[in-house]
Amino acid sequence: MNIMTLPRSSVRTWSQTLNDLLDTSPLESRAFVLEESVTNLRELINGVVALLVPFASRRDLRLRASVGQTVPETIRADSARLGQVIFHLLNRTIQLSAEGEISLVVWAQRLNPGSQRIFISVVDAGEKMAPAARSQLCGPVTGNPQVAERLGDADACLPLCRILAQRMRGELSIVSGSETGPCAIFNAPFAVEQREPSAQTASGNAQTRLFSNAAQPRNTCASASFEPFESRYLDALSEEGVDLHAFFNNWRQAMNDDLARLNALLRDGDFDHFHSVLHRLSGAVGLVGARSLMEALRRASTSPLAHNTGSIGTLTARARTLVTQLEATLRAYRSTSQ
Repeated sequence: MNIMTLPRSSVRTWSQTLNDLLDTSPLESRAFVLEESVTNLRELINGVVALLVPFASRRDLRLRASVGQTVPETIRADSARLGQVIFHLLNRTIQLSAEGEISLVVWAQRLNPGSQRIFISVVDAGEKMAPAARSQLCGPVTGNPQVAERLGDADACLPLCRILAQRMRGELSIVSGSETGPCAIFNAPFAVEQREPSAQTASGNAQTRLFSNAAQPRNTCASASFEPFESRYLDALSEEGVDLHAFFNNWRQAMNDDLARLNALLRDGDFDHFHSVLHRLSGAVGLVGARSLMEALRRASTSPLAHNTGSIGTLTARARTLVTQLEATLRAYRSTSQ
């Protein structure tokens, strides 16, 4: 498998997993710092499954992932570390299972308006367990003997997974029996960033539906400058009765002010105040669902390497493109809804 053809979430998960597999220092001596960011859990699950489908297929196993409707669209989590836990638990179950199907099921339990406890279970849905699988190599890369050996030991991952579960303020339960088959359940609380569209939204509020249609980008490939954003973020504001035009006018003014401030700092060579301006811009573009630009701005706000004319110029150009696109979208929405 060519790791570079996989989704970005898969690459992050495998990179983190590989780093830990190659680290020979004791687990208790390592520093596990979680770097939380907006994480699409469904994309993360799909990425992990993509990593392990070839290995499962070689063992005549099918992988089935199911994410409940109550699970939020995005949460705040360390996506690489969370993906690593899911990878290890799924890989372990594949090794301990025989022919059949392995189910990865995700569901949520509401804790408060801003957070949910996410449950992730990995279960052998077949009737038999494999007697042993340690001699079989797995994962997308098996050229390194050290990696192959550790991946081939079904339970070698459990100490690391338990530490990561604790760091996430969560729990990890492992059940294995000759009759029930291997089962692993991980759960932890996560802040909710974006909830799933409600049934009402899906069935269609007229105003929201019109906005969604107007927000679809046209001739994207024909344009060299297009900044992706998710109309669902604005759909949610519309559904809550927010005046989108008033919102956009205030948002645009704040964006323009910060972009002008950024240009002035760049012109004067004053990099000491870049962090706060970039941080504000990342929050502003996040409000309208421009997640790629939001993450790029956040990285720039914390990395000295990003404080140069080229990278800042590129980010400001992307931000101005986003403003222009949203302005055109709102005009289309207004003409469609009248």
